[in-house]
Amino acid sequence: MIRNFIETICDRWANLHSFVRFLMLTVAVAGLGLLAANPGYRAFKAWRVERNLVAARKAVEEVRMDDARDLSLAVLQAGDPRLEAYQILEKATAALRDPRHGDIARALLSHPESTDEDRLNCFRSIAPEVALGLLGQAWSRLPAGCQQEPRFATVFADRLIAEGRLSEAAAVLLAVPEAARTSTVELRLIRVLIGSGKREGYDEAQRLIAAKMPAAAADIADIAEWLDLLETLPALGLQAKLLEPVRRVLENPPSGAGGRMALMLVRMDYAANFSRSAGILEDAIGRWRERDPESLADFLGDLGLYQRLLETFQANRLEQHPALFPRMLEAMERSGAWEQVVPLLEAHGQRLPKFEELAHRALVAAKTADAAARDAAWNAAIAEATASSLPTALLTLQRLAREAEMPDEAEQAMVAAIRLGRGPLPLYAELKPLLSSLAQQGRDNTLLEICTSYLAFEPDNPVLLTQFAYLACLNSVIELKTILKAMEALAAGFPKELNIQCVLATAYLCDGQQTKAAETFERLELDPAELPPGYRAAFLTTQVLTLRLAKDDPLITEFPWKSLQPSERKKFTELLRTTEPER
Repeated sequence: MIRNFIETICDRWANLHSFVRFLMLTVAVAGLGLLAANPGYRAFKAWRVERNLVAARKAVEEVRMDDARDLSLAVLQAGDPRLEAYQILEKATAALRDPRHGDIARALLSHPESTDEDRLNCFRSIAPEVALGLLGQAWSRLPAGCQQEPRFATVFADRLIAEGRLSEAAAVLLAVPEAARTSTVELRLIRVLIGSGKREGYDEAQRLIAAKMPAAAADIADIAEWLDLLETLPALGLQAKLLEPVRRVLENPPSGAGGRMALMLVRMDYAANFSRSAGILEDAIGRWRERDPESLADFLGDLGLYQRLLETFQANRLEQHPALFPRMLEAMERSGAWEQVVPLLEAHGQRLPKFEELAHRALVAAKTADAAARDAAWNAAIAEATASSLPTALLTLQRLAREAEMPDEAEQAMVAAIRLGRGPLPLYAELKPLLSSLAQQGRDNTLLEICTSYLAFEPDNPVLLTQFAYLACLNSVIELKTILKAMEALAAGFPKELNIQCVLATAYLCDGQQTKAAETFERLELDPAELPPGYRAAFLTTQVLTLRLAKDDPLITEFPWKSLQPSERKKFTELLRTTEPER
């Protein structure tokens, strides 16, 4: 039987066309070759990955960070998610200030094999540089044990304090078990009290500083952070009685302490004896102008005595004391001595990043009413900051413009920073003044760009999702069924939220589901006249398309269509003109 079977196969093989026989043999040989080669290829791939990892390790040891980055990236791209490759890539991108560093650090944070040290290093490295929404996501994904550890809590609290989110910072710090709270945690809690800007907070902060500050200092580094706190207190808010223990420490400075501790004593006396403040100030300047000019400049700047600072230090002092430059530049701008700023920048502007130097030149041009020079310098500053490897560059420009009362330039810098998606961007809720300004200018395309960027930072923010869905409907940038699916889920969770329900109705309207749009508006049981203009236009359009209102009704003809955003006006006018009413 077997013999017959073999003979049958041979006969059929012989009867096949020669090309078919050739094709079948080729396929069979290729299959066998693949089966044989596959284990060899896997072995070769594993060898190559291991070789790249060893080379990346050596590159880190030899401080060749560009090679370390490329080699570790090749390991990960080969499909090997080894922890060491992530560790090397994070270290290399941080050293190179690679824009991808934030993404790499967050990937290492969530790696299943990451150690607490890995998580701390990554969290510490991204905390000052990423959008607050992204940092919040990273914090929420940390193990509970890490969130209650002082090293992690203080890093997150520092960023929250810098953003003025004091209650959230206090909650993070107070979540650390009392037995585990270190002096670093206590320092941050005191900073929260000072940040409150209230007299009660200042007084309580001084009580805590007096109680917890070391009673003696072998080195100024031992009390440097405590001095930082005292210097953030307004001079007139200092209470001599509360700070008596602090005075005893300051009166016995360690050797080589310089003028900082002595000038803190002057600051306390300045507050306690305001009638004698002029004499106290003269004595301090006479004593420390030559001995510690940097500390004296900080002292005068912190008190807001900018004109006195400029009278005390001439620009030629910068050759021996370059650290005076930031304080002198600040003093010139704050006191309105704009004619002195340009010579200072010409002589010492190279001490600043190029984008910052150009920004200061733009400020000078703005204050001297040279519009052409202002625009040229500011646009050059924006271009330099956009190309800079510093993630804070554009936000630095935004701060400078805001402080110089240049709202248009501040707005331009913030929009550019959001478009780039880098740097310590605030939460979406903090953008309300910017969003209102853009809306008033009719820049709805820019609003849509901002929403799109922020979705990566705050994907679960219902306000952001609602605004994005509304703009996406009006500008037809996403398939309407996708928007409706997201908005129906959101509306189910917030049945009484006016904005969400109105955007859902608008999405139905844009999708041609006028009846559902009308039903959604009806459920709100509100006076249409009380709706914002855009939502009222959507409501009136729905009424016309469901035959509840005529096109020539005064509510339609007298509606201020020109007050709408361009995309709103275009969309609703188009719907009224081209869509068939339901019958």
